[in-house]
Amino acid sequence: MKSRDWRPAVDFVAARRAPATPAAVVLAVFAAVGVAVLDDYGVSYDEHIQRNLAVVAADHIFGDGALLTGRDRYYGVSFEAPLLLAERLLGLTDSRDIHLLRHLLTHLLFLTGGLF
Repeated sequence: MKSRDWRPAVDFVAARRAPATPAAVVLAVFAAVGVAVLDDYGVSYDEHIQRNLAVVAADHIFGDGALLTGRDRYYGVSFEAPLLLAERLLGLTDSRDIHLLRHLLTHLLFLTGGLF
């Protein structure tokens, strides 16, 4: 039995794949627009609640047991915790700066998801 040569099929699939350059350009434009309009973002009604979930979870990690008895103990903080970490690493204390950072990082996460 003769072995089959798969190279023509692989070449055909590779030729049909779209180049990554247009997608990168679109994502770069969206990133630039997102950064340009960052100051125009508003604060949603539940944004402080979401941030507080991360604060309570972080306090729990470092010894405070309020997470186990809190009203919102069943909510996950897998998205909120990195935002709080970035806020604390940058030393932000002004609520405007905190919310702008949160919006920027959320937008960048959205663009990363779009890229993949």
